[in-house]
Amino acid sequence: MNKLNKKNKSPYGFILPFLFAVIFSMSLQAQNITVKGVVTGADDGLAIPGVAVVLQGTSVGAVTDFDGNYSIQANMGDVLVFSYLGMVEQKVKVTKNVMNVALESDLEDLEEVVVIGYGTQKKKEITGAVAQVKSEAIEQFVTPDVASAMQGQIAGVNITANSGEPGEQSSIQIRGITSLSGSNTPLFVVDGIPQEGDPRLSSNEIETIDVLKDAASAAVYGTRGSAGVILITTKRGKEGKMVVGFDHSYGIQRLQRDIPLMNTEQQLYFETEHFDYLTSLGLSAFNPGPNRAEWLSNDNVFTDLVLIDDAQSESYNLRVSGGNKGFTYSVSGGLLDIDGVLIGSGFKRYNGRATTTYNTENWKIDTSIGFILENRDRSTSGLITNAIRYKPYFPLIDLDSDVFLSEEGNGGVTTPLNTLAQNLKRRDNQRIDKINFSLSVTRKVTKNLDFTTRLGTNVTSTIRNIFRPRFELLDIETGASEVDPVKSGVSAFSSRLNVFSWDGFFTYKKDFGDHNINAVASASFDERTFQSFTASRNGVVSNEIEVINGASQDPLAESGINYIRKNVGFLGRLQYNYKGRYMLSGFVRRDGSSKFGQDFRWGTFPSISAAWNVSSEPFWSSIKRTVNNFKIRASRGTAGNDSFDDYVFSSSIAQELDYIFDPTDGIITLGSGVIEYANPNVKWETSVSSNIGVDLGFLKNKFTLSVDYYNTDKKDMLFPVRLPGSAGVVRGGPQDVTLNVGDMTNKGLEVAANYRANIGASKLRLGFTYTKNENEITKMADGNELIFNPNSNILGTPVTVFTVGREAAAYWLKETDGTIQTQEELDEYRLIDSNAQLGDLKYIDQLTEDTDGDGIPDAGDNVIDANDRVYSGSGLPEFELGFNMNWSYKNFDLTMNWYASVGAELINGTKADAMARGRHRDLFNMWTPNNPTSNTPFYVDRDGRHPNYNGDSDLWVENGDYLRLKLISLGYTLPKDITEKVGLSRARLYFSAQNPITITGYDGYDPEVGGNVARRGLDTARFPLSSLYSVGVNFEF
Repeated sequence: MNKLNKKNKSPYGFILPFLFAVIFSMSLQAQNITVKGVVTGADDGLAIPGVAVVLQGTSVGAVTDFDGNYSIQANMGDVLVFSYLGMVEQKVKVTKNVMNVALESDLEDLEEVVVIGYGTQKKKEITGAVAQVKSEAIEQFVTPDVASAMQGQIAGVNITANSGEPGEQSSIQIRGITSLSGSNTPLFVVDGIPQEGDPRLSSNEIETIDVLKDAASAAVYGTRGSAGVILITTKRGKEGKMVVGFDHSYGIQRLQRDIPLMNTEQQLYFETEHFDYLTSLGLSAFNPGPNRAEWLSNDNVFTDLVLIDDAQSESYNLRVSGGNKGFTYSVSGGLLDIDGVLIGSGFKRYNGRATTTYNTENWKIDTSIGFILENRDRSTSGLITNAIRYKPYFPLIDLDSDVFLSEEGNGGVTTPLNTLAQNLKRRDNQRIDKINFSLSVTRKVTKNLDFTTRLGTNVTSTIRNIFRPRFELLDIETGASEVDPVKSGVSAFSSRLNVFSWDGFFTYKKDFGDHNINAVASASFDERTFQSFTASRNGVVSNEIEVINGASQDPLAESGINYIRKNVGFLGRLQYNYKGRYMLSGFVRRDGSSKFGQDFRWGTFPSISAAWNVSSEPFWSSIKRTVNNFKIRASRGTAGNDSFDDYVFSSSIAQELDYIFDPTDGIITLGSGVIEYANPNVKWETSVSSNIGVDLGFLKNKFTLSVDYYNTDKKDMLFPVRLPGSAGVVRGGPQDVTLNVGDMTNKGLEVAANYRANIGASKLRLGFTYTKNENEITKMADGNELIFNPNSNILGTPVTVFTVGREAAAYWLKETDGTIQTQEELDEYRLIDSNAQLGDLKYIDQLTEDTDGDGIPDAGDNVIDANDRVYSGSGLPEFELGFNMNWSYKNFDLTMNWYASVGAELINGTKADAMARGRHRDLFNMWTPNNPTSNTPFYVDRDGRHPNYNGDSDLWVENGDYLRLKLISLGYTLPKDITEKVGLSRARLYFSAQNPITITGYDGYDPEVGGNVARRGLDTARFPLSSLYSVGVNFEF
């Protein structure tokens, strides 16, 4: 019975309780509750405000308040994701209503490492002025010039485009002008090996760029680091499986602006007004209108003559990397092909690099080998200028023809009608091949002592060929022709630069309780050998043959330059650290340079720096959750500079004296003579630089701020001092000798601020930089207090000077005050210029005469001459701004880089030439009897340049302020479930635009005007900077 009852017992006795338990459990999980808690830091227990709390897999989220509290609606069993910049992300399963979370610090973020000379250092332990740019900030730019991608991203670094021509390098200045007679280019160091100039690497080869700005940081590289140091670390493989990455982009370039020139109707009106007024005054004038009536229907514009619409740009980059615990590798290659927006210009570069790292317990060996092959078609010098002068009614030029028209018969070989054609037919090709190799071997000698030796070599070969084709010149009036009136010819230039460098250094690191020391002792040597050869020949036989032997006529000009430069350096450095609170660093550098004479070949340059991490002090704990980082830095250092011409310490001699000793036989004897005097006492230019800085971090480094103030005194600067013609040099006339007679100062303020926030699937990074530098020359040689720079010409007149009390290359111009518009004004002005006419430009007669004997000039001298030239600004900005943004949301990313330059004046030399040649549109509104209130002076075409359009007037000075969107890039990363189906680990599509927006009041082509020290701010028909619009794809597998 009992057994029967057991067999027949209902199964629901087990099923019903089980189902009840399951349903009850599900009801609990489905129950929506309010989860609360406090988020603190695991290391200090302090509350963290601003932590993102997100329900995993949804967009539901919350943010902790100032006391670290949060509240969010969730279900039991849901997963909450806690994320905060600088902390390790943490995922927590909901099991109760109150859930407190302690986040661990992200050591990789907080212990960021930067590269310094002879090693690396944690950012929080840096005592000098060092800034870093990572690869993510530059690799989205499609450019052969990495420096242009850095513009506005590092405070204290001024980067300006010298030209928009493909392949042209930017001008870089770290903390202002460092030399007036030598180079201002900072030292580039790639993987520990110093380079000769810009290494011209592809941005896809670069991992990080570290900039050493103050002398206490840069002077560890000796004399070559006097203008600052840029340390480039190339990409290396990482432990793990092989990763293959590929990137391709295609883009088109467009010019943002045009030069305002007159069209045919305006040109004819202007020429008629000009002719009628000059004729009424009894003065000669050119006949208005074209030489041929049928040309009246022509209306050519500047862009039709020399510009290419939608010039193309393509780039390809491939990288393979990987490795294991003891060995890693990286191999990369790329192609960049850019067509210039000017006819005849273009740039193509192939680059490749292979790096390896071998690492064991006692050995580390790093190798790097790279190559760069560049082929550059250069636009002809003067092409834009000649296009500006080409009148709109002239016929379009047939580039397939070798017959050019002339306005002035056989003698008219340089008229606007034919010079443009000559320039368009001219060809200029330059090829640069570079190969570099570096090897670094580190041996662990003891537990605390390492020895590293590094050697590197760079070989650069340059070949340039300039071809001037033969042509026939046809006079449009008489029909007379002349073949090859401007001698055709071929010029060839070749050079080879070999750079060898070696250094070896011991590094000793030791902890003594809370004390830490790091000592370095090093020796270095580098040698640069340069050889060049130039040859040219006239009389091209055929335009199809572009080599020297294809020309038939002498002269065959040959010349060459050879030099060897050697530098030797010794360094001793000691760094001390106590508990991460107090840091002290000092070093002494001893340098020797072959550029000096025997008595001045060596220099000694000490530096010292210190830092105090105030936020590590116990008394700071009460505010550390708000201000988590507060560090004060100070440094003072010296650096030497030998960046000037070779062999200044010895006289230059040339075989330029021919003499007949016996008049009866007339035999000419070749002789030699001094062409440049020596200064055997030339010595080091020396910089003494002081820096004080503050680093702040708020809310676990969610917001960071760095402020630096610096002052640099340049002593014993090399200036050219003018000697009289009686000094006796062969070439006669005034000559210069280089002497250590100048002093100069640079002082400035730098601010760098960054904000970073993660809110759910959204990540935001903002960066801001402010740079202000004030430059002033404080001393020059007696009797040479004002020196005009001969290569700063506008319309044939030098316009910049070196003078005491002003910045280097200040503008020195005649001040103007509109035009002479009434008879009363004319009568008064004729006391100064008896030849003046209505509509002429009024120059101000400066106070140069002391009439009352008090030593203060109080009257003019009634003469307009060089004494009336005064300070008129400069091309150096008062300050620069940079703003960078990177935002991502799920699979989308957006990047923007803005840059602004404020306070620079520009001399619009392009406009000056267009006005002087009767082509600028402003002449359509010039002063005439029918337009008597215009301040645009009347155009006078006479023999010799009329004062209305001289180059040394302030008429051409314009405000150079501008704001530019350097880059905007929008990308989309494909979801993994799509990429994995085709074997990819990551794929991203993107659109980018470089320089798409420029806001400026400047009337020229582009307000970004670089150049050397003497020409900064002089806009003289440079190759225009273009905008680039690209689409691309990159992926990994």
